[in-house]
Amino acid sequence: MTEETSQITGGAHLARALSAEGITRVFGIPGTHNLEIFAQLAAHGIEIVSPRHEQGAGFMADGAARVTGEVQVVVTTTGPAVLNALTALLQSFTDSVPVLLVSPGMPLTHPGRGNGLLHEVRNQSQALAAVLGDSHRVTSPGEVSLAVGQALSTMRSSRTRPAFIEIPLDLIETSGPGWLHPAVTRPLAAPEADAITSAAEALAGSQRPLLIVGAGARDAGTEVEELSDVLGAGIVLSSNAKGAIDDEFANSLGAIGVLEQLPDLLTAADAVVAIGTELAPSDFWPEPLPLPDTVVRIDIDEVQMLRNARVTHPIPAQAKASTIALAQELRKIRPSQQTESATAWLRGWQKTITAAAADDGAPWAQLSAALNDFTVSGAAPVIVAADSTMCCYYGVQTGWKARRGDHFLYPAGAGTLGYGLPAGIGAKLAVPAARVVAIEGDGGAMFTIAELAAAVQAQVSMSLIIVDNGGYGEIRNEMADRGDTPAGVALLGPDFPALATSLGALGLHVDTQDQLLSALKEAEDCAGPTLIHLTENSRAAADMLGSSRPSQLPEHTAPIDQKDLT
Repeated sequence: MTEETSQITGGAHLARALSAEGITRVFGIPGTHNLEIFAQLAAHGIEIVSPRHEQGAGFMADGAARVTGEVQVVVTTTGPAVLNALTALLQSFTDSVPVLLVSPGMPLTHPGRGNGLLHEVRNQSQALAAVLGDSHRVTSPGEVSLAVGQALSTMRSSRTRPAFIEIPLDLIETSGPGWLHPAVTRPLAAPEADAITSAAEALAGSQRPLLIVGAGARDAGTEVEELSDVLGAGIVLSSNAKGAIDDEFANSLGAIGVLEQLPDLLTAADAVVAIGTELAPSDFWPEPLPLPDTVVRIDIDEVQMLRNARVTHPIPAQAKASTIALAQELRKIRPSQQTESATAWLRGWQKTITAAAADDGAPWAQLSAALNDFTVSGAAPVIVAADSTMCCYYGVQTGWKARRGDHFLYPAGAGTLGYGLPAGIGAKLAVPAARVVAIEGDGGAMFTIAELAAAVQAQVSMSLIIVDNGGYGEIRNEMADRGDTPAGVALLGPDFPALATSLGALGLHVDTQDQLLSALKEAEDCAGPTLIHLTENSRAAADMLGSSRPSQLPEHTAPIDQKDLT
């Protein structure tokens, strides 16, 4: 029997298929039901990154996938481990991130109504299908390779989404024949000439055009800037599109989806070109967006094309090629005076937007300024792994000036808490040369703070900034704005630098912009992670912190010697 059809276990079929697809790293935790999988992963030379919780594994894979664009893999055991990872997979689904989750499932002959087997979920694959859509339960050892090939074929050939493969636990150690089924990747659709011509004709006379750009256009930054120049159009970015263009580009308006002025800007526009964006309420908060009569939309997903907008000129094709073609066609037919008029209109709005962003981001101005200084202090790309917290979406999202090639990883769709730290770990492992800064609030940080231990063990050199306002500050503000007495939002937080030290990381407290910049630079020289704690200057912090927490924590807490961890 040839190697391709040899009798090997289901676990070996999985490891062989993943290795053949170029997967070199897996995030996950071994368990009683998946030991053969982990044995085979190690035998095939696949690196295993061990988080402290399966949700952390999912966020790590998500962060790695966002910065590389490549499929990342999570392996868990059955039942609660899968459900622990599901929150992270939901985040990946809503933000179109390619993460593959693999786990054991109940045996092939397991009673339909259950019998109390360890980790029992009677229909685990159906539970995952309800969230992810792409869920495949295999029925033989050899089918594992087929499932891998089919999942990766879908992920690499269309809009990226996560997928789930379930291997019944009695098949993981059972030997059976099977072949490798390499993923089949088709080129992304090219734009049709007629669609480009029609869109260009509709845009040629526009006097107030805008581009709205999402993460689906990350590889088209140069082309987006060229189209903007041709039209004289301002560029509005989604959160995760930061870094697709340089925030200092002359026509940039930034990632301003949170600003109250966005509806007024869109109402004033006479044409919009949406490129690789869902136009979703989680990215652009005013709902519905008041889009003009002319809407050109470039999107690889023809179903998504119809959501959140009345599209007058659909271009269901790849972002980069479509943007190039549109700019080239417009150069032929757009009068220069129209571009000049559009640019003059844009400059007025840039002043308005800059002032509004500065006002909204005032409590975190020093944080953004320190990040800006840190960014320009080196040539290596900066990856900011953000959490769903005020300092990120009101502050850093608009205040940090990303360069082309930098990344802002933000959990937009599901809005999960605790995303920043594990996503940053995954991103750093995937792009070791990058300078990675995770940012979380004190409330959200506690969801996944244990992953600091994983970062220490993996010697991940990165910073974790914890911005402390004494609890769930945004929810506290929403309660107060309703006229309610805030309840359940003030938290008794730990001494974060001391907590970092106990886990083997470096722990610092800072009070000023200069101290924060110094701490970020110091963290670059550390073999492991550095936690930097600062206190927020906001109405939420004034209410919830008060005098209940020391205003000045120890400025420097020594880390545990790395040798003590071995």
